[in-house]
Amino acid sequence: MLQVDVCPYASDALEDAMRLAQTKSLNSYTFSDCLNFLNYVWSDIYNQICMIDSGYYSKTVKLTDKLTKLPRFVKNSVRVYSAQRPVGFDRRDYRQSGDADLTAPYTYQISGTDLWCPDALNKTVWLEYCPQPTQIFFTHHNRDPKIYPGGHDIEMNDKFNLYQLIGVIPTSAELSVEINITDKNITGNDIARCTKWLLRHRNPRLEIADEDITEYVIKESDPEEGDWQLKYISCDYPYIFCSYQNSITGEWHSGFLNKQYEWTNYNPFAFIGRKDNIEYLSCKYNDKTGMGVIVRDWNDIDEKITKINNIPEQINSVIYIENDFEYKCTDGTVINFTHGYWYNRFATDFNYEKVLEWDPEISPDIGDTVLDNAILKMYNGTNWEELNTKSIKHFGIKESNPVVKELGWTPDTKLVYPAPEVYRYLVARLAEKFAALNESNIMGVQSELTDAHFAFQAFLKKDKSAWERMRNVNPATITDWL
Repeated sequence: MLQVDVCPYASDALEDAMRLAQTKSLNSYTFSDCLNFLNYVWSDIYNQICMIDSGYYSKTVKLTDKLTKLPRFVKNSVRVYSAQRPVGFDRRDYRQSGDADLTAPYTYQISGTDLWCPDALNKTVWLEYCPQPTQIFFTHHNRDPKIYPGGHDIEMNDKFNLYQLIGVIPTSAELSVEINITDKNITGNDIARCTKWLLRHRNPRLEIADEDITEYVIKESDPEEGDWQLKYISCDYPYIFCSYQNSITGEWHSGFLNKQYEWTNYNPFAFIGRKDNIEYLSCKYNDKTGMGVIVRDWNDIDEKITKINNIPEQINSVIYIENDFEYKCTDGTVINFTHGYWYNRFATDFNYEKVLEWDPEISPDIGDTVLDNAILKMYNGTNWEELNTKSIKHFGIKESNPVVKELGWTPDTKLVYPAPEVYRYLVARLAEKFAALNESNIMGVQSELTDAHFAFQAFLKKDKSAWERMRNVNPATITDWL
């Protein structure tokens, strides 16, 4: 049987909740409000799962010193034990020590984010913990983006708080030139030629050394997968936005670095199951509105026919139609121009006729045009004269351009959960919040919340209740304990 990963994204949960609550919450509340609701409900559900079964989200790390700095964790799922391997039969759980036995064997003590375990030096000790749920985001307006029909200029910013981003292009083995990405004459090819990227302090009198961020910005090339060339880079503290183009496929890949230079992929259309293939044009960080990114979507190509507004009005003129289109003439009639040659008989835009194949039985007039074995000829009054097709104007030329869209700057987070009841409960709680804040009492929301709550609670108890029933029917014997 084909196993399909059907875990939805955060934007799916928000959209389903708004549909259930019969309200467009993004119009009623700010982006930060909706993001806070989403994270609070998800964190609460996550903690409930960890309290019942820490194994689904837990991580196991080895303790190498007496004092260990803990990551952010859920306290009720911390477990310290000694064993040769994380999974083994010789496991021994440690107990939490008090103030009087801090150095006793097989004990540990937690104070804030400090974990004290004296056995970590001479024994193999492991820590199992559940981290706090990561912050989840949704992409603002990824389902209804603002479209720029006329396109948008490329905008890049080089100011990164107290620093300025500098690109270095080598000109020879020893010489190089620095570029300013805010210069309108700088193209994506110029950015791709840069072999080094520096952050330079904006106060030169301090003589602070440049910070080299090349390893974070330029991707390593792969002969099989192609070279991902940096074509766009822009700063808006605390993020650096980058777009890369593949040298083989021509596809685009975009994302951003935070101030610790950790990379985050940006795919606002993951919810429809497609690759990002988007190119940044302008990037602004805004945690209140969530908006600020303008992109070219290379998976959404806009095709339009140009040069069809002014058909030449000249007697016996010939035009070549590259793509079919409808043309409204000056007298109100509509001509369906199809692919091929057309000629004008009486110097008006509504007197164009399609050029047909030459027929020996016709009686031509001066200016009549025909195709004779794919050769274009015009009658000059005595014989047929071959026309120079290179001088004939083209009309109905099709232009294909990626659609320019304005979206939110945050990525769309994939929700990972152990059962469908979790997602259903998340959507129901979000819908209740949206309905309450809109002062609406939707019966469907209350009914769905009740059903989802019972289903979620049954999911949390199913393993525990199964083991309790086994113990009631067949309790443990002394052999089992031994």
